[in-house]
Amino acid sequence: MRLLSLLVPLFLLPAALLAEKPAKDPLADLKHPTKACLWKVEGNGLTKPSWLFGTIHLGDPRVTNLHPRAEKAFSSLDIFYGEIDMNPAAQVALAAKMIRKDGKTLSEALGPELTRKLDIILKKINPALGAEVFQTLKTWVVAISLPMLEMQLEQEEPLDAILQARAAKAGKKTDALETADSQIQVFEQFKEKEQQVFLSDTIKMLQEDIEAGTSSVKKLTDIYLTSTAKGIGDYVKNEMARMKDETDLNKRLMKALLDDRNIKMAEKADTFMQGAKDKSHFFAVGAAHYTGKTAVQKLLKKKGYTIKPAFK
Repeated sequence: MRLLSLLVPLFLLPAALLAEKPAKDPLADLKHPTKACLWKVEGNGLTKPSWLFGTIHLGDPRVTNLHPRAEKAFSSLDIFYGEIDMNPAAQVALAAKMIRKDGKTLSEALGPELTRKLDIILKKINPALGAEVFQTLKTWVVAISLPMLEMQLEQEEPLDAILQARAAKAGKKTDALETADSQIQVFEQFKEKEQQVFLSDTIKMLQEDIEAGTSSVKKLTDIYLTSTAKGIGDYVKNEMARMKDETDLNKRLMKALLDDRNIKMAEKADTFMQGAKDKSHFFAVGAAHYTGKTAVQKLLKKKGYTIKPAFK
């Protein structure tokens, strides 16, 4: 579904999502985002300010070079938290969980027609690619990988991994709000046929983008570079309003990707902060987690924290 392709760069499996290098882009000369996707957290017994920071899981240098306000907040942290652990060992373990366990190859599960469509779009992305490359992978893994495939070839680390590595190099403690298993369960809860809907609609979206010479990932990157989380939220909301098919599946996916995870993230962030009130906690998660009715900052405010935007 188009929704899945829109959301991938914002909050899923950051190790698989790498940078786009824009050509003749009006924003190409930006050195960093024009606004910091940042909130200051105080109160509830904290003796130091803590921070909520919205990321996009890309390695574009304009993204990884933080806005000065975000850089200042990052430099003051005592403990860094990402969505999941981004160290190499954890990522290897994550990759192993993406392998099919149903005794079928990808093509056997998809059938000849969907396999043919997959093969065609892969060759449009890169003539050297084909469906055979993905035979061992679960269907949902292929669906979320396709929109970012060209960028994966650039081999640039995403913002989340860079921030964790910087914190670790500075001798700071690092942790995570989620586990790889919990992120994978977002998709494991969907049946094989539903995963095939994700894949089919992702292929259709990519075909439309290629024909129109556009990119949903680039649109999201541009919004991240020039707006706040609200801009991202508005964009996703507008795109959802255009979707007429599979409404129930869209709602279930959004609930799994955002609402359910936001609630758990806020609970975990509260636990971490209350467990070390004398520390400055820096939480870096996909910017979309700060949008909507279950936005993480709104949930933490209900728990008694004072939350102030620090965008400019």
